[in-house]
Amino acid sequence: METKRRVRKSRGLSRRKFLKIAGAAGAVAMVPAPFVHAKKNLTLRVINQEPDPNTLKFFEKAFAEYEEKTGIKVMLDTVPGGEAFPKLAASIKAGNPYHIGNMLVAGNIMLMAGEGWLMPLTGMIKRIGMDDFGPNILFPMKGEVWWYPYDYNFAHWFYRTDVFKEKGLKPPKTWGEFVDCAKACTVDKNNDGIPDMYGAVLGIGNGQWVDWLGTGFMWAEGVKFFDDDWNVIFDGPEMKPKVVAYLKFFKDLYGYMPPGMTQIVWGDHIKHFISERVAMAPYCGRFVHHVDRYAPHLADKFGAFAYPSSDGSQFAIGHGYDGWVIPKTKQAKEAEQLLEWLVTEKIVDFYATLPVHYQPTRLSIYEDPRWKSLPMVQKYWNVVQEMKGFLTRKDIVIDMTDLQGPEIDPRPGKISRKFVIPTMLQNHILKGLPPEECVDIAANAMREVMKE
Repeated sequence: METKRRVRKSRGLSRRKFLKIAGAAGAVAMVPAPFVHAKKNLTLRVINQEPDPNTLKFFEKAFAEYEEKTGIKVMLDTVPGGEAFPKLAASIKAGNPYHIGNMLVAGNIMLMAGEGWLMPLTGMIKRIGMDDFGPNILFPMKGEVWWYPYDYNFAHWFYRTDVFKEKGLKPPKTWGEFVDCAKACTVDKNNDGIPDMYGAVLGIGNGQWVDWLGTGFMWAEGVKFFDDDWNVIFDGPEMKPKVVAYLKFFKDLYGYMPPGMTQIVWGDHIKHFISERVAMAPYCGRFVHHVDRYAPHLADKFGAFAYPSSDGSQFAIGHGYDGWVIPKTKQAKEAEQLLEWLVTEKIVDFYATLPVHYQPTRLSIYEDPRWKSLPMVQKYWNVVQEMKGFLTRKDIVIDMTDLQGPEIDPRPGKISRKFVIPTMLQNHILKGLPPEECVDIAANAMREVMKE
């Protein structure tokens, strides 16, 4: 079983191992779903955070087929991504939990597992093939895997290739280059004193999107929150100078962002790009689908790159991960049978609904001809290859706030939910507090969380 420490040290997957796992046949290993005995009047409730119309059509068709096969009815309740965790938690506390849920942010899953709310899915993962899963994605805790991860959901940067070419720019490889690119792309075309295009967009309001989209610069710089004994080292002699430098860099970059960065949330980062308000925006593969659907004139005018470190020696990706969980209920066995059927017999059909957004977590899928031949995968092959490369590049760090610490634990997820990082940014950028003081405040907030 993988451990977080070993995965982090590897930082990626060798090409040899990738190809070995993917298999010469290039097809997903289809694991037969276990036989399900039909049960009259049994209904399974699923809470879903994926609202795309194509994905919803997939679920509707798949669940109708499952009912015909087994006699088990499946009801789908779709909510915005940020509401899935609190609604699932509320249903558990109320004694009427959903039978399956798909969640974003692994920290939320670890919080639920830590509370004893979830069924372990280790057996199912082993039946599918644990070695087929890519690096830094299963996150076993207490010897068990608590979810089926279906999407890496990596946060990285997209940029306007045409604007960069016009200005003689290349994707930035250092913080200094990043600010220079943002400055060069901030232009007032009609001379009214208000830029028509800004350099970049990065929200700093209280929300988990900050931990996902705004922290990659720190991971590239080698920032860690804890030592091997869970002591907070964020304000220690090794980490503090790095975080101070990050805050100063962020404040410089903030000068080339549009107004309202405390108000924007998840998808607003994409909206700023497709409305041509910014030249650089961070997000995951969903960005590509929005460009294709709402700004097709930009379809051949964007590229992707990773978060750079200050000196360009290392790069990072913000982990976002989405996955399915099974709460403890009397119908947990039936729920697991449904989920296993979905992620074996129907997983490529699921990915086909948003094939660039849903970045596969099983390596064999990247060589499956059904997935490779999907029109969106073919159309945006260069971006897809860049995203796949994040799994194998040796200079890439994959990290997230809720993965901090010597082992997987629910507590770092609470740091994210208490908005420690957004508050630190706000204290420096908006309130003007010295960066050193902002780091001290954040570190003390982390210590308070660890006492809980």
